[in-house]
Order: sequence, then C-alpha cells, then structure tokens
Amino acid sequence: MTNGLPDGKRIRIRSFYGFSPEEDGYVGWSKETDRDAYMRKLRDGDLIMIYGASAAETDKAERSYVLGFLEVEARAIRDEDKASDFGMARKRERGWLGRWSHAIPVRRAWRAEEKMMIGRIAFNSYRPEAGQALAVHGAELDDAEIAQALKLKVREVNVYGEPPVAGTDAPAVPFTEVFKPSRAFPGSKGERTATYDDGDTFLYLAVFEGDGHALLGRKKAFGEKSVAMKVGVTNDQKRRLSELNAGIPPAAKGKWVMRLISQPFTDMKSAETVEEMFKTQSAGRLESLGREFFWGDAESAASLFWSLPGMARFSSR
Repeated sequence: MTNGLPDGKRIRIRSFYGFSPEEDGYVGWSKETDRDAYMRKLRDGDLIMIYGASAAETDKAERSYVLGFLEVEARAIRDEDKASDFGMARKRERGWLGRWSHAIPVRRAWRAEEKMMIGRIAFNSYRPEAGQALAVHGAELDDAEIAQALKLKVREVNVYGEPPVAGTDAPAVPFTEVFKPSRAFPGSKGERTATYDDGDTFLYLAVFEGDGHALLGRKKAFGEKSVAMKVGVTNDQKRRLSELNAGIPPAAKGKWVMRLISQPFTDMKSAETVEEMFKTQSAGRLESLGREFFWGDAESAASLFWSLPGMARFSSR
C-alpha cells in the first residue's frame, strides 16, 4: 500500500450535477457503450471522486468543487434498479428520463465536508477544457493526487438500496481514516458490578463461514479465497459466538465461527492491547471493512494473529 488506499483500490474522477446517493444509488451514463467502457476500467470496490460539473444544471456553489466519494461495483444495472421514487420523479420533472439510465451500483458514499476545488486535488488528471470527456470517461488519480484526496474531510452517508449507515451524525474525518480499522473498544472504567468480573480474557478471530461475497455484495473472482473476519476480545467464548450469530436466521447457510482463540490474558486491558496491535499491523495484509471487521486471506490473518507479542496457540478450529 503506497498511496494510503488498501491494496488494489483506485480512485477515478467524474463530474455530476449534484451529489445525492441517498436517493440515487447508482452512477449512470446515457450510452450503454460508454458505461461498458468505463466499467472495464473498474474493479469492485473502486472509488469515484465526484465533483460538480461546470453546467447550468449544477448549483453555482458546487461547480468545480469536490462533492464526495462513491464506492462502486463493476456490474451493469439500469437506473430504476437502484433509484428511489423521489429520484426518478426528479428525473421526470427535469426532462432527464432516458439520460444516465445505463448504470453501475453504488455501495457506500461519503459527502465532502469541506470546500475544495477539483483542480487542487486532481492537479494532473483534471483539465477544465476536457470537461465533457471527463464527464463520460473520467480519469484515474495518480498516487500524489490520491494522497491529497485522502486528506479531505468527509462524512459517510446513506446509499439508496443499501443498509443505512450507523452514526450519520458522527464528526467529519479525513477520508484516509475510512480505510483504517477502529481502535479497540475500551473496557469500562470505574466501579465494576457483578455483570462483568475482570479476569481471564481471550483474543479471538471469527470467520464468516458461508458466502462472504454475497454478504458484502461482492462478485467472486475465479479462485479467490478471501473471507470476512472479525477480531475482538471476550471473557466468555460461547456467549460471544451466540451474540455474533444472534441476527442470522437459524436456516441461513452462513454463520460466524471462532476460528482462532488466544491463550487467556489476565485482564481485558491486556487483551485489548494485543487486539489494537492486530488492527494496526493488518494494514497492507487485510482490507478493513470498518470497526473490527476485515476482508482477506484467512491464512494471512492467522499468521498475523499468532505473531503478536505474548501470543501462544491455545485452541483453534
């Protein structure tokens, strides 16, 4: 990872008349051939940095400013497949039906929370005189431009057709923070009650056994072995596993399993310290899915798990 993004992830730029992923969960083109050509340059999980088009249809305050980022899936759909009733009604009212109807789905979105001209970030890729070409074909940011883009403060927003995000009122953060694992959840301080007695605590690595690609809405490439994982600490392994699977229907074909369990640590703080090491050292090896969830090769995760200071093989599945 040389530019601050997870390995393999890239950022392209494209102009829009606005930024409304809450109502329009797609990126569209008016010509199917243009959509297909753009899609051939993408991989699932790539990002598109949206800036306001220099056009009358764009609010004056947004023209040529970065509006936000979209994480997309390289899959062909129609606009109505992932647009709200409000979004489609707006297209009808403005005479835009039939425009941008050849689309790809958006999975996550972040709105820019500070004003920044597109030329200040895409200083090599953006050319004002190529506005129409960029609107259709876009351009890929180089590493220096990506480094600038990741400094922009953003806030994650809902995407139509996707599960709502938690904490939409959370403070804006530099975009680079989106791709970093969260810090270990701190243990409670002050007076303890009988609900939790500090003592032997375990670090665990849980793996989703089932179709993790479907769980995350990703296409599976031939031979790919990546899985969804979760790292955490617990003083009761059976209870924690039950909690992880509580929201999964009993008849489902996938479930979380405790793949690796550490030796017992003498207290929660010690286990949380090692959990934080796992999250920090996972950069470049695993893709962060946010908080304590990861995506990647299970063997690489296991190698990292057992390499941490003070770890010893206690049990594994």
